[in-house]
Amino acid sequence: MHGQSIRKGELSIEYTSKPLSGWGGLALFFEYIEQIGFVQTIRQALINGKTSHNQVQTTDVVLTFLATVLVGGNRFAHVQRVCQDEVIRRIVGAERLGSEDTVRRLFLGLSRSQSEDAYSELQRFTSELLIRNFEQDVLDLDSTILERYGHQEGVGKGYHASRRGQTSHHPLLGMLAKSKHIPLVWLRAGGASTLRGAAQFVEELLARLPARFRITAVRADSGFYSEEYLRVFEQKDLPYIIPIRMHAPMRRFVAGIAQNQWTRLNDDHEIADVMHTAPGWAHARRVLAIRRAILSDEKGRLFEVPSYETSALVTTLDLPAVECSHFYDQRGECENTIKEFKNDFGARGFSLHSFTSTEAAFRLISVLFNLVTEFKRHVLQNTSLTLNTIRSTVFVLGAVLGRSARKIILRLGIRHPETRFEGLLRRANSATYLTAPQFGNSS
Repeated sequence: MHGQSIRKGELSIEYTSKPLSGWGGLALFFEYIEQIGFVQTIRQALINGKTSHNQVQTTDVVLTFLATVLVGGNRFAHVQRVCQDEVIRRIVGAERLGSEDTVRRLFLGLSRSQSEDAYSELQRFTSELLIRNFEQDVLDLDSTILERYGHQEGVGKGYHASRRGQTSHHPLLGMLAKSKHIPLVWLRAGGASTLRGAAQFVEELLARLPARFRITAVRADSGFYSEEYLRVFEQKDLPYIIPIRMHAPMRRFVAGIAQNQWTRLNDDHEIADVMHTAPGWAHARRVLAIRRAILSDEKGRLFEVPSYETSALVTTLDLPAVECSHFYDQRGECENTIKEFKNDFGARGFSLHSFTSTEAAFRLISVLFNLVTEFKRHVLQNTSLTLNTIRSTVFVLGAVLGRSARKIILRLGIRHPETRFEGLLRRANSATYLTAPQFGNSS
C-alpha cells in the first residue's frame, strides 16, 4: 500500500523490514557481562543437556530471562516482550531467545541440587567482583513479604501490616551496606518466623563470601532479636546492633534506669548506656535504652509526672552510645535496596507452583542485582542510580540492525554519541575478565 500518511498528509508512513528495537542501550550491560566472563560462567553453572537441534540452549534461556527483567518484566508472561526482538537477540549474543514456556521449563526442570549448585557458582562469581572493590562492609539482615495469589508450594499466611490473611512467601535477605551487594537470599514459606534457621543462614552467608572479606558489623531489625542470633554473632566474632523487643520485663527495666544515667541524644530523645542481663540471656550485654517524653493531656494532676515512649538496642559495638544510635539509623538504606530488588527487578513476581523453581528464579534475580550494581560502579560510575532510572535513561534507546558489506551493524538513535554513550561503551569494553585462578581465592 502506497501513499499512506497521518495528520492530514503532513506525516507520510513508510515501512521497513529491518529489525528495530527500543532497547538498544542493553548493549552496554550485555557487553559488560560478556567482558567479565559471566556468560561463560552461566555455561559452566548450567550444563546444557539438550540434544535436539530445535532446542534453545540453556545459556540463551538464562540470557532471555535476564533481558526480560532488565526491560521491566516481573512475570513469565513478560518474556514475550523480548523473545521476538531480533535486536535484543543480537545484543545478548544468543542463537535463539527462549519463549515464555521455554523459560518456565528451565526453572521447572531444575532439581534442588542443580538449583543450589548453579546459584553457588553464579553467586561466587559476583563475590569475586565484590572483592575487587571492597575488603570489608556492614551486613544488614532483613526479611520481606512476597504476596502470592495462588496455591503455590510454600505459600502461607504471614504477618501483613495492611492485608490480614494475605498469603505469601517470606524470604530472608543478607545485604552489604556500602557495596550494595546481596550475598545470600533464602526463599521461605509464608508462615515462617524470621528467627527460623538463624544460625544456618549466618553461617552460609559467611561461607559464601571470599575468605579475605570481613564483616565489620551486623545490623538487623527486632525480628532478628533472639538469644540464638546473638550467640551466633558472638561466636563468629561479629559486632552487632539489634533492637530489643519491648516486652514487659524490658519496659520495666528501662523505666527503672536512674535519671542521672540519661544523656541527650537529639532534640526529642535521650539515651542511656547500661549493662543488663535480660530473661533468657546467657550473660550480661550492653544495652542502649532510648526514650522520648510524651506530653500528657490529662488535667487536674497535683504533680506533673512525665511519661515516655521507650525502645532499646543490644550491641557489642565499641562506639559511644550516640554514635551507635546514629549508625543503626543508617540501616534504613537497606529498605531502599529491598524496594529496588522487589519492584525494579521484579523479585516479587516470577512465581511458579514448584517452590524450588520459584526460589531458583528468585536467586537468579539476586545475582542479576549484584551484576547491575557492578555495572553501575564500573560503567555508569554511579551506584546511587536505581534500575528503573537506568532503564529509562540508558537502556531505552532506539536501535536498528543494518549491514555494511557482510558485517552486521547495530545503529543506535543517538545524535551525538561522543557526548556520553561512547564513553560508557569504552568502559564496558574495558571490563576485566574474571579467570578460574581468581575464583580459587574465595571461600
